[in-house]
Amino acid sequence: MKYLMCVTAVAFSCLSAIGAEADAAVTQADLKALIERITKLEAENKAQAQKIAELEGKVVKPAASPKADDASAPARVAEEGTKVSESGKVYTTAQGYSYYLADKLAGIFEPLSESGLKITPYGWLAFEAAYNSRATDCDWTTDVVKKRGGRTSTLSMQDSILGMRFETPEKVNGWKISGKGEFDFAGGDQNSYDFHWRHLYFDATHDSGWSVLFGQTWHLWKMVAPSEIDGAWLENTGYPYRRSPQIRVTKKWKWEDSSLEARVGIVKGGPGMGGDRDGDGIQDNSSSAWPLVQGALVYDRKAAWEESDRRWLVGIGGMYGRDRSHRMMDDGEGNPVYNGTDDEYDSKMIMLAASVPFLDKFTLTGQIFAGDNLGGIQGGIGQRVAYREMGKKGREVSTIGGFVDLSYAFNDRLTIAGGYGFDDPTDSEAEHAGGLLYNDRAYVNAIFKILHNFRVGLEYARLNTKYSDVGNRDDDRIQFSAWYDF
Repeated sequence: MKYLMCVTAVAFSCLSAIGAEADAAVTQADLKALIERITKLEAENKAQAQKIAELEGKVVKPAASPKADDASAPARVAEEGTKVSESGKVYTTAQGYSYYLADKLAGIFEPLSESGLKITPYGWLAFEAAYNSRATDCDWTTDVVKKRGGRTSTLSMQDSILGMRFETPEKVNGWKISGKGEFDFAGGDQNSYDFHWRHLYFDATHDSGWSVLFGQTWHLWKMVAPSEIDGAWLENTGYPYRRSPQIRVTKKWKWEDSSLEARVGIVKGGPGMGGDRDGDGIQDNSSSAWPLVQGALVYDRKAAWEESDRRWLVGIGGMYGRDRSHRMMDDGEGNPVYNGTDDEYDSKMIMLAASVPFLDKFTLTGQIFAGDNLGGIQGGIGQRVAYREMGKKGREVSTIGGFVDLSYAFNDRLTIAGGYGFDDPTDSEAEHAGGLLYNDRAYVNAIFKILHNFRVGLEYARLNTKYSDVGNRDDDRIQFSAWYDF
């Protein structure tokens, strides 16, 4: 259109000029000159139009920043090779892995509002295949070797875990709220997958280093962990641990290369956790008005002898509480009956723990503990109170135990580890509580990472349990495991 208007204007000008000289004769030379001028103008106009088109193609108008909750926002550009949803939204995990979700699902996991709740699902599927040369107390996760029984084998998925983390995206007056809900499928055997809560809590953390936790999670004195593959994790063999409802207050001091964390809390359960010695249908720890008080002090620091940012830690923890049960007596026919007296029993423990990296790829981890009536936290080989005579007050079973674990990381994919754990209750008390006098285990394993979220492991363990009536019972255990993390 611009071209036609230009040509028309030129032609009109030329004709006007010609008309102005009406008295001049129009010759053939004049017409030829006019045509040549129009042709030249046409060529120049085409060249100008082409330059304008090229410039318009290079102009990029800046896009307005979309709101977080604007569903019609333009697609976000992903890194090369990263898949996106139909709206172009890309999601990145804390580990830096990018992924995408269909839009109908994506909205569920985004913040519900500017100061709403951010939800991150996580978990792993765990497959386990185990062989035992002698029967153990459980086929897929092992504490003790049974007195009787031959070889066993099992396949299981019971160590699989599902969960979600949640947090408020913004701080209010320096406070940030976060939490976790996590469950597994631990059941009675490899074909029984019962719903079982592991963690369920929320935690308020302040910029000053203070935090307050409400809910169910690890006991406060849990500071380190062994590298064992067996799902029992050395429980009743030198590594007591438990998850319980609690109120916990923590203060953390941070410096350039180190930190100190102090924890104190009131915890449900412990002394008689899951136990009902008198058979009245009430857990013994709930029968006592005493709370279970726990605490820990943990110091960690960057290892000056390591080139990488590896850290060592040392900590001390402990607890004190009480439980109560009815005193039972013989009714004359061999049946226990309540004689009208209630007894309370102390549950106490002190623990030292440490983890030290060295020679670039080694890590040495261990702990030692001692205490009384620790069956509720999977210490003392599960034994709590010893009754020498029916109708008389019992006595708390004292125990000492611990573990040591050495791991070596060949590279980012392969790690090997070996360790030993033991639990040694006092014989004179244990023989009247359950008859388990000693429990230990030595193990060696290797874990290989095939993909960033897929690992396989192989472990050999030598288990030994000593009974007051039949002596030692040994077991050779071989276990293969595979984990898919998400």
